Amino acid sequence: MENKMTAVKPVLSDAYLKFTNLYFQSAVEENGEEEIKIPEKVIRCIWNDQIFKDTGLATTDGETLEVIFPGYWNFGPGPDFKSAAIKVKDKLYEGDVELHVYGADWKAHKHSENADYDDVILHVFMWKNRGKEKAVAPGITPKKSRRIAGAHIFDLEVKNFLKKGLLQLNDELDFDNYPILNNINHGLCNGPLTRMGKPKLERLLNAAGDARIFTKMERYHDRIISRGYEQTFYEGLAEALGYPNNKEPFHELAENLPVKVVKQILTDAPTGEDKTVLTQAMLFGAAGLIGFKSVDTRSLTPSDQKYFKKIQGLWEQYKGYCPGSPMALKQWKFGGMRPANYPYRRIAGLSRLLTRHLERGIFNDFLKYFQSAISLPGDKGYTLSTRQSFSFFCVEAKGYWARHYTPGGKVLKNPQQLIGQDRSRDITVNICIPLGIIYAKASKSIPLESAFGLLFQTEKKPTDNKWLRFMKHYLLGNNKDMVALLNNDKRTQGMMQVYQDFCTKNKNNCLRCKFPGVVEKYFS
Repeated sequence: MENKMTAVKPVLSDAYLKFTNLYFQSAVEENGEEEIKIPEKVIRCIWNDQIFKDTGLATTDGETLEVIFPGYWNFGPGPDFKSAAIKVKDKLYEGDVELHVYGADWKAHKHSENADYDDVILHVFMWKNRGKEKAVAPGITPKKSRRIAGAHIFDLEVKNFLKKGLLQLNDELDFDNYPILNNINHGLCNGPLTRMGKPKLERLLNAAGDARIFTKMERYHDRIISRGYEQTFYEGLAEALGYPNNKEPFHELAENLPVKVVKQILTDAPTGEDKTVLTQAMLFGAAGLIGFKSVDTRSLTPSDQKYFKKIQGLWEQYKGYCPGSPMALKQWKFGGMRPANYPYRRIAGLSRLLTRHLERGIFNDFLKYFQSAISLPGDKGYTLSTRQSFSFFCVEAKGYWARHYTPGGKVLKNPQQLIGQDRSRDITVNICIPLGIIYAKASKSIPLESAFGLLFQTEKKPTDNKWLRFMKHYLLGNNKDMVALLNNDKRTQGMMQVYQDFCTKNKNNCLRCKFPGVVEKYFS
């Protein structure tokens, strides 16, 4: 069988990676209680769809305003829309757009102190102030609003320019499917990608997906040499659990409390000690989240009071093992994410994975499981059970955090998994496959390398998240035949790699992006 396998073509193609390396070498380089319960996303949707009257749009200073291009919906930190273009008194301005329910929120959110907002050209809000404004006496001209130094240039109060009533819009807008992008927001690469046809687009996405794995392998290679497979995997696993808002603090946590230290602590602990609770205590303590100052223990059940008292006591007992200083609470982010992704629950899930695989290590146990699923006589190199590898990192709903998002918070109606199927699959694709291929190459195991390559191509139900919905529309124009190609992780990852290499590097500004021309020249 080894002889047959040696004749197999390379698992990953480096065609896209070579191309992008050549291309880039030659290229020039908010939360709070509102008085009126209108979600800020309503303003985003109104701006995205440009639901304004056809004429008469003006800034708060009475200057004529024309929206040339509303910008691109921003999923990350910073202004709500990037790379917009507007005309004020017939003069063109290019930059970002920030939106709020109230104009005063710009100051409340301290955007003037944040460099991410330096390129904002327009501040859009529903109401200028909270509550009623004082009436202007007859015969007196209202003063022009004073623009904020170092911040946005123009203000737009949209309440008087809407095509429909606000409450009606609030009822009609389909929040679950936003951002639903208008035709104006199709990328300029959509035309060339459509014309290239399915076979060529499939090859492009496959090559870009391979490039993404090559990039991750390069990132992990030196770490493996200096830290070993288990620590490198542990750091990658922690980052994946912190995605997207807490990747850096989770990585720092894994460095400050290495897996070998966790193993030593659990080995030295008395027989019968609850190793999962001890691991949680060490992780919470090293993360700087052990204080739980907001918890009113008097309101907790006796068993919950016992849990918090236990982990705080264990941290005091074992914190001397921790080689680094505890992290600061301010390093962790809690806003802009689903409560299920809060650091507390992810740390609880990580603790259960560490104790579950204490003896041999998480990555080693995954390899053993994966290798046992490989069927050498099979034409595809693996059996159906290999697909179950995507569930390997799921963590059951168990313990205090199965029914809580926050310490001392409300009890959830139903227990929730600490790590679910989607996150487990992401860990497998983004960490296990690149690390596994490195291991297979080092072990000179062609069957194992081939199996990881095939796992990357396992068909699945189309992924549906805000990032992919954006890219399906932005790059592929929601063309059914083109979107249908995103039926495995390789092509989905390839789509993300293209977006990262070109859209992100050009700040979503099609006018400055060379990818449409690249598609026409090299792939059509």
